Amino acid sequence: MKKLYAPVITAIALSAPLAAMADSTTLYGNLRYSVNSVDDVGGSGLDGMTATDNVSLFGLKGSYGEEVKAIFHLQTGANADAGTAFSQRFYYGGLEGAFGQVRYGRMSNTYKMPGFKLDPFYNTAHIAADASFSAAGANYGLSPATNGFTDNSIEYTSPKLGDMVTVDVGIYLDDTNEDEHGTALGLDYNDGAINAGVRLASQGESVTIPGIFADGDATRIYGGYKGAGYSVAASYETVNYLSDEDTTYLYLTGTYALNDKTDLTASIGTVDDGTPADEGTGITVAIFNTITTNTKIFALYSQASLDATGAEDASTFSIGAFHDFSLTK
Repeated sequence: MKKLYAPVITAIALSAPLAAMADSTTLYGNLRYSVNSVDDVGGSGLDGMTATDNVSLFGLKGSYGEEVKAIFHLQTGANADAGTAFSQRFYYGGLEGAFGQVRYGRMSNTYKMPGFKLDPFYNTAHIAADASFSAAGANYGLSPATNGFTDNSIEYTSPKLGDMVTVDVGIYLDDTNEDEHGTALGLDYNDGAINAGVRLASQGESVTIPGIFADGDATRIYGGYKGAGYSVAASYETVNYLSDEDTTYLYLTGTYALNDKTDLTASIGTVDDGTPADEGTGITVAIFNTITTNTKIFALYSQASLDATGAEDASTFSIGAFHDFSLTK
C-alpha cells in the first residue's frame, strides 16, 4: 500500500495549490484496455493471447488570469500492467495571451504532435513503427520520433495569423551540458476543414528529442481534410534515428462514419531505407462503436508485411474499450 500512498499524496500536494488558484481547472482521465491475439514474428516475441493496458491516464490542467493567463498541465500514467499506481508522463507551465503561448517543462515536442493528432490508432494495440506488437504509441508508418516526451523543453506557439496560420518553435535542453540542445520549427495551417503543415527538428550531439539520432534531423510534411461524415490525413517523414542515413515514413489514414455511433477507420503505412526488420508495409483497420457519450468499444486488425528475405508478417487482432471522463471547475 505504501507504493500507492506516496504518489497519491504527492499528486494531491502538487495539484491542490494549482487548482485552488486557477480560474478554470479540469480533472480528466482515459481508461483504455484491450484483449489481443498476437502473431509477433521477429519483434517483441509475443505469440498468442495477451491483455494489455493501452495507456490509461489521469490529468489536471488549468489557467489563471485574464489578459495574460498562467497555465499548467500535469498528466500521469495509470497503467494497469505496470505494477505501480502512477507513472511519469508530462508536466509543464507557462503563459498565454495575445502574444501566443510560451511553456516550459516535460512535454510532447512540437515535431511529435502533428503525427500524434492525425493517427486514429495512437495508444491502441497495433503493429508499431518497429514492426512489433505495441499497446501504445504511434502506428506503423509513423516514425519513432512520434513517440515519447521531451525533458527541459521551452516552446512557443504564436497567435493565429490571419485566423488560420500558427508558428511553433521549440528548444530542448541537455541539463548536463549547457552547450547541447535540440530545436524544432513548425508552420501549421488550419481553416476548420483543412489542416496542413511542416515540422523540422534538429538534434545536437546529445539526444534531447526522442527518436532522432545524435547530430541527426527530421522533417515531417502533413495534411488532412474533414468532410461531412468522413476525414482523411497523411504524414510524410524523413528521419535520422539509428544511423547517419535517412529513413522514410509514409502514413495515410481515413475514417468514415457508418452511422452516428459507428466509425470505420483504416490506415496504411510504409517504411523505406530503414533496418531490414522494419522496411515494409503496414495496414490497420478498425470499427469503433460509441456505447455512451464517454465510452467506446472497438475491434481492430493490424498487420505489417516486411520486406526482409524470409520474414513473416507480424499481426494482431484486438478487441477493447475506452472510457473517458472530465470534470471542470
